[in-house]
Amino acid sequence: MGIELKSMARLFAVGATLTSFAVMSADHAESPGTDADPAADIADVYIFPSPESPSKLVGAITFGGRPAPRSRIDGSFYCDRDVLFTYNIDRADAAGNFDSVPDIKIYARLGKNSQGQCGLQLENVPGASSAFSGTIETVILAQSGKAFAGLRNDPFFFDFEGFSALLNTFALPGQNGDLVSSFRLTGNQPRRDSFAGRNVSAIVFEMDLDVVAPKSASGTRPKIRVWGTTSRFGG
Repeated sequence: MGIELKSMARLFAVGATLTSFAVMSADHAESPGTDADPAADIADVYIFPSPESPSKLVGAITFGGRPAPRSRIDGSFYCDRDVLFTYNIDRADAAGNFDSVPDIKIYARLGKNSQGQCGLQLENVPGASSAFSGTIETVILAQSGKAFAGLRNDPFFFDFEGFSALLNTFALPGQNGDLVSSFRLTGNQPRRDSFAGRNVSAIVFEMDLDVVAPKSASGTRPKIRVWGTTSRFGG
């Protein structure tokens, strides 16, 4: 049995206060091969402080959604037992440097029972003493907090129309680009979200902050980076 690496998505660096985020990449346009396998095609990876508990972080992986301006909207959750999702967390050293080697690897798997119901299993979640599982579209309770998997509105925000307009402002010799007009940044014009109303499959889970980023003797927490990968098992 072989394992094929399918996709890597958005990379975040999180400050010691865990309130500032530096987005380093996004992953909403793929090669034809990866795009043809939406069940293993990561869209984005997120991490943020829990709005319900200061001792928790929330991690999420979205996958399967189609990048704008394509017309197809996913109508069902992708439940593929042959795909392994890995949520990677890398802590910086005392000098603030990263080695890009995960200190924590969280594994997520999907599968169906004999009745055809899809379930999620999470393993190595910081704060959880063991793996835990539950059915999709329900809140799963665990020692580390809560988890969820299901189909949701894509949280990624991007103005594709504005981006296309911006490219046109570089098209002719002498043009230097017009960011303000392209993205309608004046006159209180409403922002355009090309991903609004577009569904995406999501895996979301809570983690123990003190396990992910333990405080040092001085009371500070290390910076962390997170990224996601998928692997497909095949014969």
